[in-house]
Amino acid sequence: MDRSGVSGFQYSTYSYKNSAKTDKKDKIFNDPVHGHISIPSYCVEFIDTPQFARLRDLKQLGTSYFVFPGASHNRFEHSLGVSHLAGKLVKKFMYTQPELELDSRDMKIVRLAGLCHDLGHGPFSHAFEDWMRSTGGSWHHEEMSQKLVKYLIDDNHLDYSHEDISFLLSLIS
Repeated sequence: MDRSGVSGFQYSTYSYKNSAKTDKKDKIFNDPVHGHISIPSYCVEFIDTPQFARLRDLKQLGTSYFVFPGASHNRFEHSLGVSHLAGKLVKKFMYTQPELELDSRDMKIVRLAGLCHDLGHGPFSHAFEDWMRSTGGSWHHEEMSQKLVKYLIDDNHLDYSHEDISFLLSLIS
C-alpha cells in the first residue's frame, strides 16, 4: 500500500544511515507533531492490516471537526504518536531505572499497546459511546480495542504468545 501524503504523513522504507538499530523492515513516518519517527517492523505488521487502517477514517476530535475544520487529525496519526512516545518512555526507564529490569519484550508490548489503544473507537469518537449509552446500548472503546487486537492478531496470523497477548490487553484496559 502506498501511504505517501495521507493525512499529513509521508511513509517510506528508507532507514537512517547512522542508525544501526533500525531494521530494514522498520518504517519512517514524517509525523506532523514529532517529525521523522521510526516505527519498528513489529508495529508495521499491525499497521498494515485492515483493522488498523480503519483508524485513518476516524477523527481524533470527533464532531469538533465540523466546527474547527483545521482540527483534522485522525486516530491513525494519534496512535503512531502514542506508540512513538511510549517507546521513548520505556527507553528512558531502561536507562534511568535499570532496577525495573525492562527488556526488549517490554518495549515491544508497550509500543504495541500505544499503537492499538484506540482501535475500538467508533465513528465520532466519544460521542458515539455517549450515543450508544443513551440508546440503552453499551460501548466502551477500551473493551472493543481489546477485542479488535485479539481479532487482528488472529485474522492476520501474527505470531504472539498467549502471555504477550495478555500483557498487551492489560495495558490497553
